[in-house]
Amino acid sequence: MEKIKYPVGVQSFELIRTGDYIYIDKTEVIHHLVSSGSYYFLGRPRRFGKSLLISTLEAYFQGRKELFRGLAIERLEPGEWTSFPVVRIDLSGQNFNSPGEFTLYMKGYLEDIESKYGIVTNAEDIPTKFRRLVQSLHSISGKKVVILIDEYDSPLTRNVNNQDLQESVRAEMQGFYSGIKPLAEHIHFCMLTGVTKYGKLSIFSTLNNLDDISFDEAYSSICGITEDELHTYLDRGMNRLADKYEISTASAYDRMKDYYDGYHFSEKLIDIYNPFSVMSALSKERLGEYWFETGTPAMLVDFLRNPQKEIPELSGIRVRRETISNISLFQPQLVALLYQTGYLTIKGYDPVRDRYTLDFPNREVRSGFFSSLLPIYAHLQRSETDSVSENILDAILDGEPDKLVAYLSSFLASIPSGLHKHTGKYESHYQLILYLLFRLIGTSVSVEYQTSDGFIDILIQTDRFIYLMELKLDSSATEALAQIEEKGYPLPFAADSRTLFRIGLSFDSKTKRIGDHLIS
Repeated sequence: MEKIKYPVGVQSFELIRTGDYIYIDKTEVIHHLVSSGSYYFLGRPRRFGKSLLISTLEAYFQGRKELFRGLAIERLEPGEWTSFPVVRIDLSGQNFNSPGEFTLYMKGYLEDIESKYGIVTNAEDIPTKFRRLVQSLHSISGKKVVILIDEYDSPLTRNVNNQDLQESVRAEMQGFYSGIKPLAEHIHFCMLTGVTKYGKLSIFSTLNNLDDISFDEAYSSICGITEDELHTYLDRGMNRLADKYEISTASAYDRMKDYYDGYHFSEKLIDIYNPFSVMSALSKERLGEYWFETGTPAMLVDFLRNPQKEIPELSGIRVRRETISNISLFQPQLVALLYQTGYLTIKGYDPVRDRYTLDFPNREVRSGFFSSLLPIYAHLQRSETDSVSENILDAILDGEPDKLVAYLSSFLASIPSGLHKHTGKYESHYQLILYLLFRLIGTSVSVEYQTSDGFIDILIQTDRFIYLMELKLDSSATEALAQIEEKGYPLPFAADSRTLFRIGLSFDSKTKRIGDHLIS
């Protein structure tokens, strides 16, 4: 059987085109990009093809038309191509974990470019070196310069745990980026990519001529794989995947959609598949959590490890665009962080209220998020959460609330007792842990479920049972049950044929465990 080469982890356009790898032709939208403007910023999650896009732009602006043979852009630009000098800077894969490291890295990077073109700038500081390099390239070639910067935000996100170092890196970056705008007469095209757009960061106030196309419909598919592209370019692989699972090709497409589709980057909700996961699944002929296995961003992990942070209900959350388009450098908001890193995506848009509805994009992300988030937030090993999941799920599905509480008590007792020494929000913290646990095992669970007279702390629903859970701190389970009745929490389910359980739980702030409980 003929081997199909999938570019898993391959980010070089030249290597893909010369190495006989599958290439999803994005050159028509790239042609629109380069024909419509000169300064751009694009934000996309990790492993979504940003580096390949930058590599493709580099080859295009270098005039390497032979690499584009048979692609859409060859038809759109049939004549001779102009070759421009290109300054491509890749900031991914670097730690930048000490003051001055960004400056040192950039100095070496720019000196390599100087050496390539035989230029001597005689400058030690980065802004001056960069300015003289661009001016010299323009003068020598007679052509304006193309500037391509991949993962511009990497130096900042890698130092999220150290605010002093992050501020030092930000100042160094500002020195470099501040030199781009004054060079407009020497620049033909400029593009920055990254995962996170840091709002109120002087980089973007300085480069206020950057067109942020992260939410533009015209470029929603510039990275990732559309439904049509999946069928056009990957049908052979989908047939093989179907054979491997002994299912129809149509069923294989349905499974692929369930696992990896569902990303939307504009109000028109054009479906986008995760390219890394799709290529990995077809290469291995197995559906799995490939994107999630590549690691959770350090910035998100740090946020979740802070017990003073509260995590809201994430499914179906409604936000304004400005809420998710920018992130504060030193006080990031979780919803914006989850959207920009790819854990949430747009699932609907209300033009009247100008609100986006966010949710998890697909099965891969939903499953991976909760299975990884709970161990991080509860400071436990993954094996410790996995070991109790099956017992808790069985108790819920079998309608055995006493067993459920017993398993929960055992699980919560394993959480480190010193976790809350900096906060008094024990009740909300355990409410969150229970919510994450119930989501992890696949139940239909809501927190702060609104009724006519209050909010149910935790609501779990199965096809046969309903669980109303009220949590109390240093109080009694009797008081918890009394609140369920006084607030009329069971009333919305009065006509429901399912069996309803009322569960009152009391947490002891000294032991950090369930003190007592009552079930009715």
